[in-house]
Amino acid sequence: MQRIALASSLVVVGISGTALADGLLQTCENVPFDQANCVRALACLGTEGVHFDGMARGWDAGTLSGELSDGAACVGRWSSDGPLGTGIADLVCDDGTEADIVYYTQDNVTGTVIGRGMDNRGRAIRAWSGLNVLEFLTPDGQLGAELPCGDAPVPIS
Repeated sequence: MQRIALASSLVVVGISGTALADGLLQTCENVPFDQANCVRALACLGTEGVHFDGMARGWDAGTLSGELSDGAACVGRWSSDGPLGTGIADLVCDDGTEADIVYYTQDNVTGTVIGRGMDNRGRAIRAWSGLNVLEFLTPDGQLGAELPCGDAPVPIS
């Protein structure tokens, strides 16, 4: 599988909802233009509801960490040195999942990116990150964010 990194501050790897509830993302703070920068990263793997929840750390390049919805821990790297706001990211999970993502920076200061890719199991990947990612993923008229990971959206907070 060819490795492709994501641009900007895309976070593809994540942590589980349980870990989020335990406050692990409270230390994830958007600090523009600083290697201490951290934004939430979310992704759908395929259309069966499998998703990633985690964080992206760094500026211009950095690391990803988090979990898949089945509990598999994931780590990766991202780099935003592509032309016209593009970047690449790669992710490896302890269940054998490997993913490559190309992303497009929407807002550099907030770390907002939208990406697409493929994993080693042939599943299409859609990814989002940034300070306002939950607001972006909240449909008009809904009370909370939803990941569009298939026929039934996955609620996420």
